[in-house]
Amino acid sequence: MLILEGEIKSRELAAKAKECYRNPLNPSRLDRIRAKVKRCGVELQVEPVSLDGMEFPGGLLSLEKGLAIPHSLTKGLTPLIILLAERLKGIYAKGEGPGELLWNSYRLRVERAAEILSELGLHDEALAEEAAARSTKIWPLISMLMMEDVTEGYTYMGGPLFLDHVTLGRVKIRNYRLDSADLDKLITLVEADPISSLGLDNPFNEVDLPLGDHRFRISLDVPPASPGAVDIRALSAISRLSLPRLIELGTIKLEEAALLLEKLLNGDPVLIFGRTGVGKTTLSNALLATLPRDMRLISMEEVREIEDMNRYGMHHTAYEVPNAKMDLLISLLHRNPDLVFMGEILTGDHVLAFEFAVESGFPVLATTHARSYEHLAKKWERASPDSLEGVTAVHMASKRVLSIMEMEGSWRQPGAPSEGCLRYLRGLRGAKTNEDVWKRVKELPEIC
Repeated sequence: MLILEGEIKSRELAAKAKECYRNPLNPSRLDRIRAKVKRCGVELQVEPVSLDGMEFPGGLLSLEKGLAIPHSLTKGLTPLIILLAERLKGIYAKGEGPGELLWNSYRLRVERAAEILSELGLHDEALAEEAAARSTKIWPLISMLMMEDVTEGYTYMGGPLFLDHVTLGRVKIRNYRLDSADLDKLITLVEADPISSLGLDNPFNEVDLPLGDHRFRISLDVPPASPGAVDIRALSAISRLSLPRLIELGTIKLEEAALLLEKLLNGDPVLIFGRTGVGKTTLSNALLATLPRDMRLISMEEVREIEDMNRYGMHHTAYEVPNAKMDLLISLLHRNPDLVFMGEILTGDHVLAFEFAVESGFPVLATTHARSYEHLAKKWERASPDSLEGVTAVHMASKRVLSIMEMEGSWRQPGAPSEGCLRYLRGLRGAKTNEDVWKRVKELPEIC
């Protein structure tokens, strides 16, 4: 929960107001309500707090200062908004699945909150969004993760919230602490999934939660394995990390990006490796979204992470494959895809599936875990001595491409990319999202 002094005082005032006046949000003017409540010795206002920050549903986030502030606190109206949130809790909308139900209910409550605030003489969409968010399980933790360019958030019981931001890196939110109330909200969201559960026999679990245009993966640990810990990945943020933007951010150089595109178009296998969380899937997604629109893509992941490329005009069939990649791959290759994406090559069988696809003549893009080229070769050669032959390997660390090497008997530097691929990527400069890339591609000459 937020632990701002003004927030705590607001909760106390709201509780007192509720006790002394049963319905302090009736359709009379706000000044009348304040007067009635004040006669009970309660003031519905607190000292306003000043903060400049980026907006999220219900508040402002100053990543530089590491502070989250509810919108209402900047106006001194938090007690009123807390009371309004209580009134909204009985309003529900229809939806298929917990995510759609939660999001539709939130949007319906925003509309109702705006109506009530208007009756009180307050015309403020941000306050309506805050009241609606407070009335649901998205407040405040998931709300903060809805901010643009936040890719991940993680915290533990009693600990602060850490956010990973595309340009600012890792930021500590100093005025948030995970408490039992927030943990209970998260447990409810996980257990609302029909195939998920948490308990003594299963203290670890994760679910995907779609909320409007946002999609989150919530990984939750509960007692007895841990006092409580959560990691939430904003999967929808991947669409805002296009290849031109990754070049702009310094994740990959223009020449390196052009080289990888050319390799994939020429049918050469590309393998992106590094430790967990270094940006392998993000780079893979950006490369795929930059390829020609008429490509037929098949993707296989243990847990779905890359985007649905159909939204960008491609022919994309996605599969979630927990184990037997080889069996599925053999049955799918007769569909003659232009490219196969294999997320997370983890086992010897996965390595053999990768090798089989390459030997069958299909361009393959894949990711795997390894800390160095030597470690990668040692790990893969256990499954097959020639599994890396002809592969272009991309080593990533700290959200950056460190180097690119080709395996031709031994590791060697690749040649320079073609001028056509370089020209194609220069034509995409300024396209910050994959949707921008899609729109721009239609105006550009054929790639490479």
